[in-house]
Amino acid sequence: MTVRPFLFVLIFLASMMSPFVDSFVGTAMAEDTVVCCDSAEVELHLLGSASSGTMSPFSQDLTDTATSATIANAVTSEETVGKWVLPNVWPGTIPANTWTVSMKYEVTDAASAQVNATATLKIGSQTFTASTEPGSSFLGQGTGTLTFEIDVDAVSISDNGAIELTLTARSVVFTLPTGDAKLEFLWGSEDSDSTIEAEIPLFDLTLLEPEVEGSEVYFSVVINSNWGMDILSKSESLEMRVGGTALTGDPIETTLGDGVRVTWTWEGAKGGTEQVTVETRLIIEIGSEALSGSTTFDIETFDSSGGTGTYYPPEEPLKSNGDGSPLSVTGTFSLESSDGNVQLERETRIEIGGEMAFWMRWGMDHLGDEVTTLSPVLESFDAGGVGDDERISRTLEDIEIIEFERQMLNTGLSTYYLSVGLGLDVEELLGFQTKEFDTLSIVVDLNGESNVVNHPVTLIISSTKVVDGGERIPLLGSFITAQPSPLWQGYSLSLSGSTTYMTSFAGATVNPSEFVDLSHSRLPWGETLQIEGENLGQDDQYRVMVTPTNSLTHSPLPLFLLLIFGLGLGFMMALRFARNRVRKILYAELILIPFVVLIHFFAYPPLFVGGAVGTAVLIWWLTAITSPRSRINLIEEAITLTTPVIPCPACSTPNPVVSQERPLRFACVGCERVIKIVA
Repeated sequence: MTVRPFLFVLIFLASMMSPFVDSFVGTAMAEDTVVCCDSAEVELHLLGSASSGTMSPFSQDLTDTATSATIANAVTSEETVGKWVLPNVWPGTIPANTWTVSMKYEVTDAASAQVNATATLKIGSQTFTASTEPGSSFLGQGTGTLTFEIDVDAVSISDNGAIELTLTARSVVFTLPTGDAKLEFLWGSEDSDSTIEAEIPLFDLTLLEPEVEGSEVYFSVVINSNWGMDILSKSESLEMRVGGTALTGDPIETTLGDGVRVTWTWEGAKGGTEQVTVETRLIIEIGSEALSGSTTFDIETFDSSGGTGTYYPPEEPLKSNGDGSPLSVTGTFSLESSDGNVQLERETRIEIGGEMAFWMRWGMDHLGDEVTTLSPVLESFDAGGVGDDERISRTLEDIEIIEFERQMLNTGLSTYYLSVGLGLDVEELLGFQTKEFDTLSIVVDLNGESNVVNHPVTLIISSTKVVDGGERIPLLGSFITAQPSPLWQGYSLSLSGSTTYMTSFAGATVNPSEFVDLSHSRLPWGETLQIEGENLGQDDQYRVMVTPTNSLTHSPLPLFLLLIFGLGLGFMMALRFARNRVRKILYAELILIPFVVLIHFFAYPPLFVGGAVGTAVLIWWLTAITSPRSRINLIEEAITLTTPVIPCPACSTPNPVVSQERPLRFACVGCERVIKIVA
């Protein structure tokens, strides 16, 4: 009698709560479906050495330099040119077809080469061969392509199966050799791309049952292959279409078993129950046929915000889709003199976007998570003050940010997180290891977005360090560590430095200078140093070196005062040397002062500045000494002599009469008119 009323109450409460539950969680009636691919046509590129070569469906694996096998003399017995293997082929059935082997070659120092060659394919336990035809066995001088058409029967291949190509030459005869005739087979580069056109199983594309949150629907495709992340990073494109329209936005990549799961968010649901057609398309190479598959799902959504607009995976997301995430490094640094020492202060802002930003946010939302399997980097953080209510809440609360910042500093995780987690060389990025700084702080800036979504995150690292004055130190270097699957698609760099009037970035240089621009200027009140770089990659190597100092000869103000004093004293002495001479040229040479000041402004070393001052002063002195004597001085000297003088009728200037000859003609020393004395 007491149970029935209780059950009635439970049923009533459940019926009352169901609208609230449905407003957040919808339904999808479907199941995971493999939509592609039994087999596909693919071009396999030959790579590696002749003895242990490999095959790859990705042209990105080609290098700039070709590998070659050379036949320098006539061959009369079978000789192996090369062997290439595609291991761990995806299990399935290889259909009966004709495979084409295209081998690049070059004949030198001969009119042609006649070759009898064989290409042998071993697929699983079966072997197929093709040899050169009599009409195609003559290879002309220069480069060309030797082609084999190999008929392949239908073959079932297991997970551990492999495809092996062996190229052999049984006889090679050169026609009209002119020297060291040779035949080279080439492969592995963009210019010498030897390939196999085949039809094999490559991977499985599986469309997962959609996940629904309110009005948001998450569609996922799982790529199962033996290439791991390479299938994402080296393929041309991967897209998801719903109702014929491609989904935009950055998908979320996670692992699922041995495969890679890629999830997009669809916000185009109309609400209620509807049937949608979902298609996934993968293009391995430009120009190759898209591998695709589709299925239909019945979904039910509700008019509610539900989620955050981004799929929140239960597993740790991948840090890269193979293309890499955007990265920007900006900051300021300054020098100042303190108690006779030189102190370097620096603030470095690392702005991270793309998959790396999402991985960072997801990791901070899992501090202290002991249930989910985490990578060693994220597992190194403990819960601290983060409780169950904050953890895995899809939002980054203040306590999670505080704990992340605290543990990055207090437990020494900063170097481990930056190097292993983010793939950054800390010493190259900051100039020193984090433990070498006198003070260090790390602040996380979520850039106005606290949800765990694909939105940029900025790490602000502030540091101070007292450095030895006059000691050359690295200020910045190429800080991206090489990764098999790039974490960064490229990065930009913009750092601005300054000094006081008593400190200097002496001898600032960047080597090599082809990747990063360095500008250094000096004013009396301080120096500025600007470092700029755009679209830098992990292979771009450079290093910026400076010599912080507070010496008087290098500091901006003392050096400028020495410059002014040297120029002033030098010019005053030049004026003294030219006291009885014409000074027009000397005054015109004051134009040298701006050139000397420019040498100071562009932060040339003190030796160059001193040399410029010395050169200007020397020019002034030489000009002063070699200038012609002034007419006024000549007149004064003439008046003081006992020689008779006669005033000029035109200007009344006294002119010495130095000869008794009559009539006498001479020019007036004042106006240069001709004076004639007849008696």
